[in-house]
Amino acid sequence: MYNKEDETNRRSMLLNMKDTDVTKEWIFELFIRLISQQEVKDNVMTSRVEEEKDKLEETLGLRLNLNLSDIHMIACIGDHEPINVTTLSEKMNLTKGSITRISGKLLEQGLIRREQLNDNKKEVFFRLTLRGEQLHVIHDKLHKEVEQRFKDFLGKYTPEQLDFAKELLQDLLAWEY
Repeated sequence: MYNKEDETNRRSMLLNMKDTDVTKEWIFELFIRLISQQEVKDNVMTSRVEEEKDKLEETLGLRLNLNLSDIHMIACIGDHEPINVTTLSEKMNLTKGSITRISGKLLEQGLIRREQLNDNKKEVFFRLTLRGEQLHVIHDKLHKEVEQRFKDFLGKYTPEQLDFAKELLQDLLAWEY
């Protein structure tokens, strides 16, 4: 038996499915744009760090040959010193081999130093030198500026929207695509 209400509900459901599919397509497109935009923003941040590094090089009278991984290691060491290779590897999500390679470069440039703690002569720990501390301060300042701008940006959302965004981002980080 034909029921007009059932037909209306069925049509509404089909329209909602189509709307949901369109919304999913838009979200995917925005996700791709966000990834692409992030590359550009990373380049902007790298340029800002590079400008500050150039100023420091001029002040110190030396040339530092650093990339973003090097600078992030300086930041990690500065935030957690004294720190060993294993902990650096875990915190930076890099292999121990990568940590050894980068730390060798930073040691050579006089930005970090090796030391052993009195109670453990086998394990090597890293600390920043004065030059490394200066770079750490620059990185920390830029990082805090970006973080504050991001928090200001998030100020327009309700707590419920922020909870959803947090859940979505956590799911995206765990998603295997």
